[in-house]
Amino acid sequence: MKRILLLTFVLTQLSLSSQTKQIVLNIHHKVDGISLSDSAVGVNNLGNQFKYSRLQYYIDDIEVIYDQGDTFSYPEVHLINALSEEISTINLGSLDFNSISAIRFAIGVGPDLNNLDPTVYPTTHPLAPKFPSMHWGWTSGYRFVCAEGTAGASFNQTFELHGLGNANYALQTIVTAGSLSSNDTMLLDIEADYAELTRNIPVSNGTISHGETGNAFQALKNLNNNVFRSSEGNSALSLEENVFSSLNIFPNPSNGEVYFKGINGSEVTIYNSLGSMVKQFKVHGTNKLNLKDSGIYLCVISHKGLTKTSKIIVR
Repeated sequence: MKRILLLTFVLTQLSLSSQTKQIVLNIHHKVDGISLSDSAVGVNNLGNQFKYSRLQYYIDDIEVIYDQGDTFSYPEVHLINALSEEISTINLGSLDFNSISAIRFAIGVGPDLNNLDPTVYPTTHPLAPKFPSMHWGWTSGYRFVCAEGTAGASFNQTFELHGLGNANYALQTIVTAGSLSSNDTMLLDIEADYAELTRNIPVSNGTISHGETGNAFQALKNLNNNVFRSSEGNSALSLEENVFSSLNIFPNPSNGEVYFKGINGSEVTIYNSLGSMVKQFKVHGTNKLNLKDSGIYLCVISHKGLTKTSKIIVR
């Protein structure tokens, strides 16, 4: 009888764990551990104190990594206004899964949308023209982040950090298991500490930086590496870890039809068992490849000086 009851319990648990659940991303806006507001004072690693008067950024290419490394993609871009709400909530949709291992996203607007005409969107769309502007002249693309405020001992220095540029668009991966609420909703809680956005930037000097380089670039770099943490305390993976975790080759083994997914712009080179190069391409979204001959192939993926090697088996 005990064995029957135990089996019934296990089957019930498996059935519950594999139910379709809603996935909700919550971004908690903070500065130095307190809720963000236009009166909240932050201090960066240079000892510069500051307040934000504007903090907006785009978030795009959101992906949830679940079960055995499968990826669930959310197709919409969002404009986050961090000063307007304590928590930004994004309903990512429903999914049948057992467990979550990480969430991946990019700050900015993906290259496929960044340089398109914003006037084609309805006025309520995140990519439609905004006031104050989120554009750097629309043919040059959107401002990925607009961070403005006052700094200095008397808060009499104005700073502006407007970062942008396709070359600065990068995915970050944050390890998180999420938490399951009572109504079968998986909550992915991410804390954003915007004191880190000004890391290594002398905002007390009244720095004004708009564009793809300088302090504007540093602000974006900080958003991609230092600002976000999971509710478990996990920060963004390093570039090397992110390159490695982003690569997905499937199916493997295969009958010769193989799909690649990784960081956009990564270069992939395929060698056969004799060491001859058979394919070379750059990753953009999910790439399809046909390998005619059976055998073992070597796949080398490179991104910003980092390299990962994987085997592909064709039967």
